Amino acid sequence: MKRLAFSVLAVVIAWLCSACLATTGGGPNDIPPAAENRPQSSLPTPSVTPSSATPPSATASRAKPQQETLAFGKGYTWHDGVRMTVGKPKKFRPSKWAVLEKSKVYVKFTVSVVNKSKKPIDLGLTYISVQSRNKEADQLFDSMSGLKGPPDKKVSKGKASEFEVGFGVADPADLAMEIALHDDLKRPTLRYST
Repeated sequence: MKRLAFSVLAVVIAWLCSACLATTGGGPNDIPPAAENRPQSSLPTPSVTPSSATPPSATASRAKPQQETLAFGKGYTWHDGVRMTVGKPKKFRPSKWAVLEKSKVYVKFTVSVVNKSKKPIDLGLTYISVQSRNKEADQLFDSMSGLKGPPDKKVSKGKASEFEVGFGVADPADLAMEIALHDDLKRPTLRYST
């Protein structure tokens, strides 16, 4: 009877130890599972020709699609039905009351947002960055010209909004913009370029 109890106890202890190793991943000196210790099979393995092999770059691009760069004036609709369009840049002269860094050229963009999603979107969480000749452009604020940045308001389901933003740039023919509505992180950042 003692032998039977001792055998059952040994089996339970062994089972608990194997369960602990399975859940914790084991240690660096543990014996690998039997599947990794198998001798090589004598059966032929199917060969993969270079033309049929998928290069790692193609696999990576399938895993996370590269965001396309849009031309100014083109719209983009996200997965949830929110559509954004950034208009073509227009040169302008700021008023004397504008808050800005001195620049040779100033451009403004009209940003249109149409909300066909199932919930309101918060335009106050809009992120905008512009570069010109690989230099960060300075956003300007000029209430006399209607350039107040993204409005601090929500756009209800089925509604639209439009606002303008302005920047001092090095070259109006060389512009790159990143814009995002950060109230939903599932929406990828849009990229626009001249």
